[in-house]
Amino acid sequence: MKASISFPELQNLLLEKTNQALSFAFVDERTVRVSYPLNLGFIKKDISANLIIKDLIGSDLLVQLSAGMGTETLLTTVFNLLKGKIPEGLLEQRPDSHLLLHLGQIEQVKSVFDKVDVRDLHVLADGLEVEGALKP
Repeated sequence: MKASISFPELQNLLLEKTNQALSFAFVDERTVRVSYPLNLGFIKKDISANLIIKDLIGSDLLVQLSAGMGTETLLTTVFNLLKGKIPEGLLEQRPDSHLLLHLGQIEQVKSVFDKVDVRDLHVLADGLEVEGALKP
């Protein structure tokens, strides 16, 4: 069984839930480019980074952030921007620019993991696709 979400759907969902305008683009089957418009009044610039899907462990998704030499600074900025906008404990910073997303903490996603044995997540040209099988 496969299910997918398009990048525009994901962008709209995140905007609705976090009030953050992120955009996504395909890089390869395991990598998505994430961009965020930074507006500091006199400075307007898109900040971009690659999110590389490393592993899906139960309902936890391990990704690595890659943004060149400024990756660690970008991670600190991301955590500061998201503070108070996402549930506490949803996102965990790990060594070597890795992030662990506890997807099971999102009620809608948890209900999917309760019914589906999710086996893989990969990037499509226009969105994300999850592969799995219904639990008995």
